[in-house]
Amino acid sequence: MAAMQDLFGNPLHFRICTRIVTNYYHSRYTQETHFVLRGSRAMPVQAFMDGVDDRQRDDLESTLTGWWKELFRAVKIGPDEDFFMLGGGPVLAETIRAKVRGKYRVDIPAEDFYDARTIAKMADYIQIRQASAESWCIVPIRTGGNRRPLFLIHGIGGNVLGFFSLVKHLPADQPVYGVQAQSLQPGAKIHVSLEDMAAHYVREIRRLQPHGPYAFLGLSFGGLVAYEMARQLLAAGETVGLLGMLDTWQPSYMKRLPNPGSLPVRVYQRLRLVWLGMRRLNLPHKMIYLRNRLRNRALRVFYRYLAARGGGKISESMKSVRDINWIAGIQYPVLPYAGQVTLFRATGENDWRLPQDLGWGAVAAGGVDLHPLPGDHGQVLAEPNVSLLAEQLDACLQRISSDVRMI
Repeated sequence: MAAMQDLFGNPLHFRICTRIVTNYYHSRYTQETHFVLRGSRAMPVQAFMDGVDDRQRDDLESTLTGWWKELFRAVKIGPDEDFFMLGGGPVLAETIRAKVRGKYRVDIPAEDFYDARTIAKMADYIQIRQASAESWCIVPIRTGGNRRPLFLIHGIGGNVLGFFSLVKHLPADQPVYGVQAQSLQPGAKIHVSLEDMAAHYVREIRRLQPHGPYAFLGLSFGGLVAYEMARQLLAAGETVGLLGMLDTWQPSYMKRLPNPGSLPVRVYQRLRLVWLGMRRLNLPHKMIYLRNRLRNRALRVFYRYLAARGGGKISESMKSVRDINWIAGIQYPVLPYAGQVTLFRATGENDWRLPQDLGWGAVAAGGVDLHPLPGDHGQVLAEPNVSLLAEQLDACLQRISSDVRMI
């Protein structure tokens, strides 16, 4: 309760809580993976940890345990006890993050804190970050198989952890690579524009796969990035076999939508969307959800104001990957694309003003291949919906293999 009260008095606490809670709900709908994202390759956590000195590991866990005991005023805390189940909140999370930064020179972003919520997982995170000297944005998830690789483009949060529930449903001979945000790496160059972001990803992907056809699937915001990547590749004379989007709205179409009608109608539609998002939550989580909605709405208004003034620069205080990507998305000018868009659309959270193709038919010369999915936006990568997504996606990927001339 004290942590919740802090949220009202300090905007920083509110910001931290928003990040943690967002990851919490996202993780509820995705299966945890035992893979770690490490520079230019991915490996099982256990395989990586087998090469770590046991004494160093013991010292690290002992230090973390001491910090946790001090914060929670506990006599004993096991390595697998959950930070949040012990009563941890945003204030205590920031305290732990500061201690880790000070002693180990490793930053645990608020977006990643939920994934490091036990002493054992936090120790894994620290040791992996210390061992990783590279910051390559391409993350091999599955490298075996003889098919053309599939590249999964991160959503607005920047990481690709949510895709692992999808990958496990794809055939074993399908190579899969994640594309995570460059800005996740402390000190890395921040791509303010979506065009620059896409160009960087294209360069990195072509180091791995010099020529097409390429296969992309972008999650929400990642669909926009994949769209621009495909445009740049076509302009370079390459082919794109699959431009997949996972519940991505076409932003320029949204700007041209007619007024939804009277104020009561607009209020009804907005409340309906909010209710769809919170109906499965208990009362405390409903309150957090509502607070996050209000906060995100305020950020959208602020960022649109910046965009209208032509302010493309991001200040040092705006360190959230989510915030950076949001500004890049709302400033992206959607231009025509010569190929086809493959849209996997969630059907459980419809905006009555949007067409079935979410506006992409207006810019994709090759049309839109539409694949409806059950559930709402937050459930497309959750069971059982993700198995249907994998089935539909695999069918699309098989078509690429059978026709390499496809655009």
